[in-house]
Amino acid sequence: MGLATEVDEDVGKSALEEIGLVVREALGVIEVKTARGWIRFKLYEVEGEVEGVASSLVAALGVPALESGPHLILGEVSARLWDEGAKVVFPDGYSEVVALYTYDGFLDVRMPTDSVRGLKATIRVEGKTYELPLKLEDLIEMQSKGPEAVEKVEKAVAVYGLEKVVSKEALEELKRLKIEVKVEVDYETGFVLVKEGAKMKVVSLRDYFLELLYRGECERAKKVYEGAPKEIKQSLLETIKEEYNALKELGEESRAKAILEAAQKLGLQL
Repeated sequence: MGLATEVDEDVGKSALEEIGLVVREALGVIEVKTARGWIRFKLYEVEGEVEGVASSLVAALGVPALESGPHLILGEVSARLWDEGAKVVFPDGYSEVVALYTYDGFLDVRMPTDSVRGLKATIRVEGKTYELPLKLEDLIEMQSKGPEAVEKVEKAVAVYGLEKVVSKEALEELKRLKIEVKVEVDYETGFVLVKEGAKMKVVSLRDYFLELLYRGECERAKKVYEGAPKEIKQSLLETIKEEYNALKELGEESRAKAILEAAQKLGLQL
């Protein structure tokens, strides 16, 4: 629940309790973009039925109020991609529903929309929720969880952009600590040798190429593609098409879009 910031916190708590809600705690302040401009709300975490409560609060206090809950999920949850909305009610009876978060069930990301200020983005990895953008210690912890955790972060970067997923401070520290990485591509065998400091791994050319696209490393992917013999180029193009079509069939529109945009940057037509 939310009340316009001009309402004293104790008054707000009392008003919520009088209509049958249990106030767990007062949260921070957010700004919500409405048809009438940006409105500042003090948020309260409550227990109880909240549907219709904003109108009751407006009647009691004479200020704009906000309610949010399961009744304001915008979209199909089964599609694993939906918006979490809030209903804003004004003293003159006008109301509107505003999308506050977009939830990406494929990557377990909650990303605030452009219609709200003051909410934190989050990503859930291996059972733990992290605030975005990630700090260096978050990245180190995820690295210890294994390749699937790292892959989820890489995919989030490909979909939402590096600046939204990894903090500027973490990027600067990573650059400072960066270990030299050498890559040797063997087009004849179809494998890539990746040397990272004292570590070495061998991956298939197909997987390495797709990994570069998901990570947004289009220049490196372009170099791999342009250096390939004609038949390997055709194979890599088919790899992108297959990945794109598979993502479309699974309904993973955001990831499919990331692959499509990466292919276009390489000058490839799917």
